Amino acid sequence: MLSILIPVYNYGVQLLVENLLIQLESIDCRWEILLSDDASNEEWIKQNSKFVSKLNNSQIKLFQQEINVGNAANRNFLIAQASYDWLLFLDVDVIPVTFNFLSIYKKKMQSTNKEIIIGNIAYDENKPQPHLLRWKYGKEKEQVDFEEIKSKPILHARGANFAIKKTLAEKMNFPILKEKYGFVDTRFFLQFTKNQICVVNNSVYHLGIERNNIFLEKTKNAIVNALFLLNKNDKLAKQITLISTYRKIRIFKRILAKIYLKNYLFFERNMMSKKPSVFIFQIYKLLYISYLDVFENV
Repeated sequence: MLSILIPVYNYGVQLLVENLLIQLESIDCRWEILLSDDASNEEWIKQNSKFVSKLNNSQIKLFQQEINVGNAANRNFLIAQASYDWLLFLDVDVIPVTFNFLSIYKKKMQSTNKEIIIGNIAYDENKPQPHLLRWKYGKEKEQVDFEEIKSKPILHARGANFAIKKTLAEKMNFPILKEKYGFVDTRFFLQFTKNQICVVNNSVYHLGIERNNIFLEKTKNAIVNALFLLNKNDKLAKQITLISTYRKIRIFKRILAKIYLKNYLFFERNMMSKKPSVFIFQIYKLLYISYLDVFENV
């Protein structure tokens, strides 16, 4: 009945898999756990392969991609390998908040007539140094109130924690696009309507929180992608909050770009500090997209 699908990249699978195995003991259904490693570093491949081999459980399989195919293609690969009618996608760097996490999903799968069920993302209360910027941003921007998720499920759906009927997933795969596009989750869920989605109050903690400097670089890359989408008039751009705000102030882009050039070191020092400001981070993103818009050919 249940295929749990976990894309893997440079992260240990043991904590999540052991948690799921404990929960599966109290669930009366056929199940499988399928993991697909997207060409991780050798140390992670060895560590995860050793762990899965020790389990010696035919219901748990670890596949190895020979080259890095990307998150979308890796998820599509897992869909093709799945045996059962419901697919539960979990990112490898999450952990269920409760020990009835799978039971909640199973009950909803049995009672709903919807083809997609989405859970939510939470962040632990402990402040992790030197990962504070990512943690604070996640707490303020990604840990969304349950009622807000229900009102806008497509906007808030995350590939890190959702279930989908296999028949639908086979017809509506994750879009594989040029690297510059990005936004895999949003592009996937934009294929569906609100009426196809059921929201359940069932959280996972996001554990894979990047260091401040890594998160900043990933953010800058995402902003390049966002500006690319804006310039191409892509429908996804309408779903990106940064773009919606930037459209209103784009007329001032040259002024904003100059402010970025004069002050970016000040902003980045704050973001690397022990007390980063999410407000300053949001301002930085608007200044950076202005700079790209004026001086870079995106």
